[in-house]
Amino acid sequence: MSSNMRDLFPGYFKESEEDLKRLWEKSTFVFDANILLNMYRYSEDTRKDFLGLLTEIKGRVWVSHQASFEYLENRENVIYEQEVSYDETVKEMKALRTKFENNRQHPFVSTTLSDQLKVLFGQIEQELIDSKKTHSDRISNDPIKENLAKIFDGKVGFPYSDEELKTLCKEGRERYKQSIPPGYKDANKSDGADNLMSQRRKFGDFILWQQTMDMAKNDKADVIFITDDTKEDWWKKPKGKTIGPRPELTKEFIDKTDKKFQMYRADTFIHLASKYLDSKISAETVQEITQVRLIKDILPALRKYPPLHDLVFFLAGLDLAVESKLPSERDLSEAVGYNRTVIREQLVRLESFGFVEINHGKSTVLVKELPDLNHLD
Repeated sequence: MSSNMRDLFPGYFKESEEDLKRLWEKSTFVFDANILLNMYRYSEDTRKDFLGLLTEIKGRVWVSHQASFEYLENRENVIYEQEVSYDETVKEMKALRTKFENNRQHPFVSTTLSDQLKVLFGQIEQELIDSKKTHSDRISNDPIKENLAKIFDGKVGFPYSDEELKTLCKEGRERYKQSIPPGYKDANKSDGADNLMSQRRKFGDFILWQQTMDMAKNDKADVIFITDDTKEDWWKKPKGKTIGPRPELTKEFIDKTDKKFQMYRADTFIHLASKYLDSKISAETVQEITQVRLIKDILPALRKYPPLHDLVFFLAGLDLAVESKLPSERDLSEAVGYNRTVIREQLVRLESFGFVEINHGKSTVLVKELPDLNHLD
């Protein structure tokens, strides 16, 4: 007795265009907590576009109880995080204005233009201050939270009992030991804490995954899962390049639910929604959603990998324009102080985050402005 390779290893094969079209026509769209939290990181126009799309498909959306819990638990932290960003930007604007106000440092800027710049700087600073206040007010009066509550009204999964959570955490502990996705990258989170709340945070991804499979099985629903979690316990990332969900996840989902599973990051989901759902999302919105994800994702990597930090620091000092060619691996190796293999690994990482494009045998090109290392402080 035998079977075909596609049935035995479904996670290693792409869906056909026809199957993808059917999947988008009938699937339930399931959202991770980070998608909801990123609503606080977007500009007003981008957030309006994203929430508008969710409203259009509200009959087919769903969010697990675990993701809802994580969103509400972390919402205030994200708001405070954005407040710091406003303060940093205002500080940078004031420093730049001070430079221009010193005419001796800028003898070739006319008095008229200098006066116009002073007015413009003042207007921008005031708008940032006003925007920060609006953002801060969301702690107690949050229209984003209210909009999400309306969109997901009747579309939130039920919680597990404490006993069910304890059982799942025990199972999660064994899965993490064997690096079974998802969630094993969080194995050290809340390490040593044995209370249920800490364990729930540690095994949150597995709990969310189990709740999603329960829903798919009970509702007989195919699932399109949208997450901006980029860890390797969710995505297949050979040499740092994301190519799709972990094959183990796809197979487990199909085996336990007998339904189909697909997974996208927010920017890919928004882009494909214009194709399969005929949504009217601007290119600027897709670009901003991508940029928010890239900046948010690369900062932990810059902290984790000193060679990546040093490479970005060196490249930033070259003041390269987008679409410029990077120095050769040999030159980068000599300048940054790591061997070519290490440099090549960091370039692959930069490509996985969308900042460079590697043309093998030719050159590496900068395709997005490099991240500001000041955000690491």
